[in-house]
Amino acid sequence: MPSQFSILVIDKDKLSGDSIVSTLRPYSDSISLAGSVDSFTDGDCAMQRNAPNVVFLGVEEIEQGIKDVQCITLKYPMVSVIACSSEKNSEWILALMRAGAVEYLLRPIAQEELKQSLQKVGRFIFKTPSEETPAGEIIAVYNPIGGMGTTTVAVNLAAALAEEGTKVALVDLNLDAGDVNTFLNVNPTYTLSSVTSNIERLDANFLMSVMTRHASGPFVLTEPLEVDEAVSITPEQVRRILEFLRGTFSYVVVDCVGQLAGCNLAIFGSSNLILFTTTLSLPALKNTKRYLTAMGRKGFNSDRVKLVINRYLPKSDIQIKDAEKVLGWSVYQAIPNEYADVVDSINKGMPVVKLLPRSPISKAIQGLAERVKH
Repeated sequence: MPSQFSILVIDKDKLSGDSIVSTLRPYSDSISLAGSVDSFTDGDCAMQRNAPNVVFLGVEEIEQGIKDVQCITLKYPMVSVIACSSEKNSEWILALMRAGAVEYLLRPIAQEELKQSLQKVGRFIFKTPSEETPAGEIIAVYNPIGGMGTTTVAVNLAAALAEEGTKVALVDLNLDAGDVNTFLNVNPTYTLSSVTSNIERLDANFLMSVMTRHASGPFVLTEPLEVDEAVSITPEQVRRILEFLRGTFSYVVVDCVGQLAGCNLAIFGSSNLILFTTTLSLPALKNTKRYLTAMGRKGFNSDRVKLVINRYLPKSDIQIKDAEKVLGWSVYQAIPNEYADVVDSINKGMPVVKLLPRSPISKAIQGLAERVKH
């Protein structure tokens, strides 16, 4: 536990509030009580006066609970909210966590549960550099217009990296028309929008609980189901999600499409490596040149941006050396055109590197994974 932090209890249920206070009493050397009140109005006054680190918030009605949590986290962003309720309902838990609560405790609160939640929140609030989890690698797979195989590369790269127990996250940040769930035949209960609110307040356990573990290895976070949810996602939320994932996974593979703005710039700013995926056609190369130039102006140069040629045909009219000359950019990896194998893998919901490991495309992506690792 940290040396000292303060607690405020807001709970209309007097027995519940008193129980929390009495349970905290043995820890008075490390915890100070900023107050125990039975109304949100009094709680707001106490927060203004005492600036507590943690608020235990009693929740009787879910809609009001959501509003109260959002009000606290918006007005007092440094406060961690622990929601307490008698309602054993997973939808309540998710809704309150999405609103910004860091924990959900079920009444009557056991002493050990209370202690564990405070230890977790305490470590988060007072985390020192020596306690930081080693940072994982974030790899963005990108093309501005789509149709260049970014999802194929992202899905298969994630599966190739997720070998020998390596923890890999696959995140669909193609917010307009993501396809990761289709490629992997997953229909998750929770999506990206489940974790966009106050991501810095969520712990690893909650994050893992809303991600879907695919049979091929990666933990998947898919695009929002509703268009309106996608529109509301902000670059800052994306940045927080990726930084949180970096602390949990060895590799975070991001599928992204669209303009050099907004959420994409947040993705690139967080990425260790950006795999710009294109094909050897004149229109694709023309667009690639435009965007590589623009990315260079924004500070994303060849040390971080690597060119991946997808659907490569050795006998194509345009050869790799021609593309390198036109673009002024070396090709990092060429992935052969094995259309039938890719379609077969999509129809079966299994990455081609797992379904058909001897396919030329699988071997190329395994080679890409090895380059990424080193």
